[in-house]
Amino acid sequence: MIRTLLAASLLCLATTACSESTQVSDDLPESSTDLDNPTGRAERVESGPSAKPVRIGEGGPRFDACQSVGEVGSHVSGALPVLNAPFDAADKKDSLAPGQRVYICTRSIDQQWFGIVYDKPASSPDGAMAARGPGDCGVSSPVRAKRNYDGPCESGWVESIYVVLVAG
Repeated sequence: MIRTLLAASLLCLATTACSESTQVSDDLPESSTDLDNPTGRAERVESGPSAKPVRIGEGGPRFDACQSVGEVGSHVSGALPVLNAPFDAADKKDSLAPGQRVYICTRSIDQQWFGIVYDKPASSPDGAMAARGPGDCGVSSPVRAKRNYDGPCESGWVESIYVVLVAG
């Protein structure tokens, strides 16, 4: 009897020690304000109750941080709104003109939204708009791990139906 009880206890203990479970949520940030930052640079994303940062490196360390390039198409309002999160009620942070090139870094689960990185052209002293060259946003090469985008360009969420894939 004692031998059977001891064997059952050891079996239960061995089963418990070997059964480590992981959940999908283990790989996700706990909240929109939980910004992992392996580079040590200050995060440039909006954080608040309605903000969701754009993640880069989702393809893994052997692929570019953002795997696709898109071009903004025509939008009913003329300029495509860039939002802080992938839903209609999110705060608008910017807008993009048709023809603007963007890096597509992530997508919403329902594929309705793209998490993008884009270069907002800066105006020079003579009034002309000057954009960075291709690859200057830091997403055209691999990153070690998935993380929130932290610059130097802008990031946000746009409706996927208004972006035409041109590469990737």
